[in-house]
Amino acid sequence: MQTLDELNAQIAATLAPIARTETVALDDACGRVLAEVITSNIELPVADVSAMDGYAFTASSGDTLTLIGESIAGRPFAGTVGAGECVRIMTGAVVPAGADTVEMQENTTRDGDRITLNRATPPRANIRYRGEELQRGETVLQPGKILGAADILLLAALGCARIRVTAPLTVALLSSGDELVAPGAALTESGQIYDSNRALLKALLKSLPVRVHDLGIIRDDPAAIEAALQQAANSDAIITSGGVSVGDYDYFKTAVAKLGSVQAYKIKMKPGKPFVFGNIGTAAYFGLPGNPVSSFVGFSQIVRPALWQLAGAN
Repeated sequence: MQTLDELNAQIAATLAPIARTETVALDDACGRVLAEVITSNIELPVADVSAMDGYAFTASSGDTLTLIGESIAGRPFAGTVGAGECVRIMTGAVVPAGADTVEMQENTTRDGDRITLNRATPPRANIRYRGEELQRGETVLQPGKILGAADILLLAALGCARIRVTAPLTVALLSSGDELVAPGAALTESGQIYDSNRALLKALLKSLPVRVHDLGIIRDDPAAIEAALQQAANSDAIITSGGVSVGDYDYFKTAVAKLGSVQAYKIKMKPGKPFVFGNIGTAAYFGLPGNPVSSFVGFSQIVRPALWQLAGAN
């Protein structure tokens, strides 16, 4: 019986990421796995811009300045700032020619077009210089990155509209048990319970880049279980709940061994000890126990990282 770390290491060494990719709109890329190298086609910032609302001037001009115009984001000042002159500037606006310093407005006094600096301002203050964040041609993201909201921000700032990502995994999902009834149906016989695991697993899978093929509830019958597994074998992964322990009606381990191979059985983990890892053809098989808490723990600790690996995440 393996430890959790040993099983996860075995799974990591066994699974090969899928090679399928697709190109999606940037709005649809969050939560997907990047499948291309992203390099910057521009410099960030694209120009020398002000980091503050204030006044742009030449540092050697002295404490009293004459206001000659303004520079705002999207509408830069067209002229050149001379000695003793300044331009009203807003955060993100281009620093005009001739200016090398910005003082924030809180440290100035304005009287018409006369601007007085209330402190000594060091040269080059409050300016974000062109390319100081990113240079053109610089690599910013590597394949295998799970794209989060901050990555989408970066990609948008670089002007990316479409991104190549790995294609969604296909995951076949099924539950087994003669006692199971789908939520919404009536419990008509003593001992029946609602199939909560499949609902749990579908909810957990929503956080991953997968397409779920829901095969429903399979009865505790070896032939029915084998037929369902054969149907599921064209998926990238198969996840089942129930039927993997040592009871007289736990048929999944035997069926997987018959149709493919069982590579690991049971794990030193509680809850979640009954667990089967194997394959049916090219489909990875994950057999979770029927106990809902055990199923949740097994998915979180074993199946989720394995699916991310299959999806190409590093």
